[in-house]
Amino acid sequence: MHGISLDEKLAVLQQAKVMEIFHQAGGSGNKAREMALSAFFFADHVINLIEAANPLPRPIPCQVGCHFCCFAQVELTPPEALILGEYVEQQFSETEKKELLARSQRSLDLQAGKSKKKIAKIRAKLPCPLLKEGKCMAHPVRPLVCRAMHALDPGACEKALKTADLSSPPYYAHRQEIFFSISQGLLAGCRDVGCQSAALELSRALLDYFARPQPGERWVLGEKVFTLPGRK
Repeated sequence: MHGISLDEKLAVLQQAKVMEIFHQAGGSGNKAREMALSAFFFADHVINLIEAANPLPRPIPCQVGCHFCCFAQVELTPPEALILGEYVEQQFSETEKKELLARSQRSLDLQAGKSKKKIAKIRAKLPCPLLKEGKCMAHPVRPLVCRAMHALDPGACEKALKTADLSSPPYYAHRQEIFFSISQGLLAGCRDVGCQSAALELSRALLDYFARPQPGERWVLGEKVFTLPGRK
């Protein structure tokens, strides 16, 4: 989401919420989940307030099965990666988990040694590992960047994917700004409480989640659970 405006007030509010959750009593394993859920709820709440007061001039046509944006390489925060991994762990069969991790590794292999621009050019070969039959297998806990994705012309999305066009189809900037600002607040809050706080790549984060036991507890204790993009 480079180049998107930052709403500092939203970022600061989410940052404070992360710190509040971290310092609450209770099991450490729940803290990352609560941080992610608080960001999801906050983003939806702000958007609903704004759009209730200022109705959209054009409805958003995105619907189930419209998955052309699911070929973007997703960056997410550690709490989002942890709630995503937890969902997979609890909701997927063993076969589904193995297939997901295999798709994640294939995605990383295709991206290896390539710049972000080159990766974007071949994105038609890089579906999200969670995409199956045109649907997200973890839709209830999809990351903020995925929640932000929308377009006013789904045909333009399909064409851009097929032609490797890197320009963005028309969209509502306020939605992108809200999700981006809350994501930045989430990262800032993680940094403030001493937890790993860098943006992660989804495929790598899924592999890291299942590489060691109790990743949520380890992360809350300040361990480096995830591999940063560009590193092994």
